[in-house]
Amino acid sequence: MYDLEVLIVGGGCHGVGLLHDLASRRIPNVHLVEEKTLSSGTSSRSTKLVHGGLRYLEHLKQWPLVSEALSERAILLRILKGLVQPLPFVLPAFKGDRPAWMLQAGLFIYDSLAGDGGLPRSRRLSTEEIFEAAPYLNRQRILGQTSAAFLYYDAQMLDDVIVRVAAEAAVKLGASYEENASVVGVEPLHQHDGFKVRIKSAQGERVITARTVVNAAGAWNNANLIRWGITPKIRCLLNQGSHLIFKNSAVPQIQPEDAAASLLQNKDGRVVFFIPWNGEWLLGTTESLLPAQAPRGLKPSAEEISYLLDAARLNLDIDASEQNIKETFAGVRTMPINDKSKSFSIATLKSEWSENPFASPAYMQSTEGLNISALSRETIIDETRPGLFSIYGGKYTTYRAECEKLGSQLTRLLKRGGQSTTRTSDAWFLAELLEEMPDIFTSSPSTRAI
Repeated sequence: MYDLEVLIVGGGCHGVGLLHDLASRRIPNVHLVEEKTLSSGTSSRSTKLVHGGLRYLEHLKQWPLVSEALSERAILLRILKGLVQPLPFVLPAFKGDRPAWMLQAGLFIYDSLAGDGGLPRSRRLSTEEIFEAAPYLNRQRILGQTSAAFLYYDAQMLDDVIVRVAAEAAVKLGASYEENASVVGVEPLHQHDGFKVRIKSAQGERVITARTVVNAAGAWNNANLIRWGITPKIRCLLNQGSHLIFKNSAVPQIQPEDAAASLLQNKDGRVVFFIPWNGEWLLGTTESLLPAQAPRGLKPSAEEISYLLDAARLNLDIDASEQNIKETFAGVRTMPINDKSKSFSIATLKSEWSENPFASPAYMQSTEGLNISALSRETIIDETRPGLFSIYGGKYTTYRAECEKLGSQLTRLLKRGGQSTTRTSDAWFLAELLEEMPDIFTSSPSTRAI
């Protein structure tokens, strides 16, 4: 009756993750459409971490998210060896910032939530051990302004590679995807459940039918709905996070692979990460509201670059001069505002929003009265209308678990399919794909055009 059981719009970690999950359940006729190329947006512009989110423990309501993320960290370390690897972190307690006892208590809770997650437990470091683990730290600041320092573990990932590997694993399991194509129309079928979908690509425009549609386009979710004539129910804040990549030469006589990462408290109370990355050094991230525009061609602003360089000069003994900055990149976090005190509804869709849906009320235009750092990173799966689901927000670390939840929901709705197997290495075909398609294992995140 339908061309597709499930059509997925968006080729980031959630869209591809759902494609992989449904394929692992042996649900037939599942297809994904990506406007650019897989992982060309935020899913290749993360801080490259698989982590629980230590700083989220400051907000009690986010503890379940931290617990889920730590559980997923253990799973991804187990099934994606080589793509996800352990990464030690040095965490100094600077005087006047979060006190040492608070950091130690947080690390104890973090370890407890992680359970037997395959990584060592945190511990306090001696002064000598601090500089053995992270010799790039500003010695003067560490010796004069810290009351203690701790070592803990999280994990690092090849974010864009995971997306491409999951997509090809899904193809091996019977699903399909296409790139450089846009879903330009989604209309309910009048006499049946399901949707008539218009897809535009270089080959022209075609019309198909889909029993269910999943809108997994991240920052473009509400823009898609508006252009399809469907009223969004979840309001979003688009939060830009920027990063700098320093050349190896920025830290002379130290090889990145020999050093731990650092989680550093900045002057404004936020934290920044300094991380060994692909033989170089990654510093990030920032938090700033994205203006009312499509998040294409994002670049760090001068203010964001200045913020990160100030953090580097304060905390690190590195040459942060311009010639040592190899590149900069920015991604956008889509943060659903799920606060009942800030009710949101749109009575009618205005025609001008079709031209620039990012200027509509479906996207927040101001952060006044909001603490962005305190906003939850939870995933919200909204059934925008019967049979059409939208995935909002979330952490990369929890993408697989959230896609498994939605996959179970779709399995019940479709009344077909079995259990998800994406938590097992057999569903990933790593050895086969490495032999057949070695190029997809090369990470090139910031050189891809959003």
